[in-house]
Amino acid sequence: MKWLWLTLSFILVGGVLTWARWADGAANRDWKTVERLVGYPGQTEGDGFKITVPRLDLNVLVHGSWVDPRAGLSSWFAFKPESHGNLLTGEMVLVDWETPRIEALLESNQLTLTSIYRPFNGENPGIERLGFTGSGSRTLLAQEARILLAATSMPASSPLAQNPPSVAQTAFALPLEKILGPAQWEGGALSFSFVSAKAITYEGAEIPDYMGFETSFHFQPDVKKSKIYGQWVLSQEEAKKVIESLMINHIGVTDTHSLLLDLSPQQVFIDFWTEGDPIEIAKFLKEALGKTQLVGWTPGHAQETQQSQTQKRNKNP
Repeated sequence: MKWLWLTLSFILVGGVLTWARWADGAANRDWKTVERLVGYPGQTEGDGFKITVPRLDLNVLVHGSWVDPRAGLSSWFAFKPESHGNLLTGEMVLVDWETPRIEALLESNQLTLTSIYRPFNGENPGIERLGFTGSGSRTLLAQEARILLAATSMPASSPLAQNPPSVAQTAFALPLEKILGPAQWEGGALSFSFVSAKAITYEGAEIPDYMGFETSFHFQPDVKKSKIYGQWVLSQEEAKKVIESLMINHIGVTDTHSLLLDLSPQQVFIDFWTEGDPIEIAKFLKEALGKTQLVGWTPGHAQETQQSQTQKRNKNP
């Protein structure tokens, strides 16, 4: 009888542990709690989650030209479930006077500052992007994200819905997509996204592209000259070639920096800004893309580009 009770006890304990693991996995797949705590909607990315928050409260001019906040001025928070808790990476778009306040909060909570840089030159008001990372429970990380957002001047409101492209926007996009591939409109800017065909690892584990490793180009139409700006994410070898190509074609590099250490291969982030004929600049960027192992990536073509990315990674281990 004693052995029977011991056997039943082991079965009961094993069942409870199995249920707990299942419940935790189910919780990680349900991100509604994160949305509620952060205060903004997000979208699933595989088994992870990302919240993007444009600084709609800001009116930023770069050399006198307005920058659409839904393209070039968005904060973001990316969550990735792990065996013990979650990994969070993110960036915040800040006005100069907000930066010291956010730095002080990072020193007192569970997140670690990883980068501070200026994505533009000659902008008004002055803008900085602040990168950070952290790990822990999903609830704790979401609460920390909410504290950071509350410390800015940004009002608590949901991002505006994206309207279908107008006739003028469709005409603007057509020749550019023939050069650079599929794109999507983010506010008033046409945005192209690219990711590495080779896997990037962080502390030995592959890190998803949505956690800050997407190269992005934004084409913002204007009456006189289009504004083209964005950020490259490249290996160190690729970065040297791309910077040289940008300089030859008179595309201004505004900043270079890193987001995380312990990456393999280590990644270099290159911000750029230029003005001029969008088709000509698209050709310059296409030329620079040819010096990299980046492949196209847009939400509207996710399945197609995921297959392309997987195939290329298999060819480039």
